[in-house]
Amino acid sequence: MTAVYLILGLPGAGRHELVANLVEDGLEEPRAAAVFYATDDPAPPGLKQNSTLVSYAFRDGRFVIEAKDEPAEELKEVFFITDGRQLVIDQIEAFPAWLQGRGWELARILLVVDCALAAQHPEVAEWHEACVHFADCVLLNRRNAATHTWAQQFQKKFADARYPCVFVPVKQGRVDNALLVLYPEARRLSLAFDSIDPVYELDLDEENLPEEPFTLENKLDPYFERLPSGQRRKAVPDVTAYLTR
Repeated sequence: MTAVYLILGLPGAGRHELVANLVEDGLEEPRAAAVFYATDDPAPPGLKQNSTLVSYAFRDGRFVIEAKDEPAEELKEVFFITDGRQLVIDQIEAFPAWLQGRGWELARILLVVDCALAAQHPEVAEWHEACVHFADCVLLNRRNAATHTWAQQFQKKFADARYPCVFVPVKQGRVDNALLVLYPEARRLSLAFDSIDPVYELDLDEENLPEEPFTLENKLDPYFERLPSGQRRKAVPDVTAYLTR
């Protein structure tokens, strides 16, 4: 089974360098891995000799890959770097269907946070909060003395709210334990990628049965819910205006 790591984050957060680190230090067979990146982004550096690079475009709610760019060999691990300049929730919502269409399995969702950008622009807080909702592991990158307090408060906010995700510091584009980051354990708050029997989501017993017929369906993730107007119920702001890279 091909294990897939979905990489969230804004442009300039250092996702490309971190993926190179994870491929180098966290995989037994780097050459059996592939890195998917947005067509408008530069190819991840330092990976051309160690893994397959695949570019994609996100159009009309779908991930589009040219036939000539499809990997020819069987893959063991895949790192999929989302397009940081397009709506992140649209891409997360489309990803389960993309995985199922290939018969691949999600291993983990990683969020890379640009601490310098986030500390300078509090306006990106809602964007990061939405991504933490889906993340199994949050990688705190671009840290320095000026962002130390911000990073501590950021992590404490989610720890106090009992978010299950793991927070990992990044030093000079690398993590101390790549195997820990890649360990395929779901620690995300969202259940959007999990197969759950909808019966277990119902609080029913012999004395609490509905009188009318009902349909068993899994609850939609709150970030995927839409209003009658078509807009998302929980809107995530467009933060591209604050990007520096």
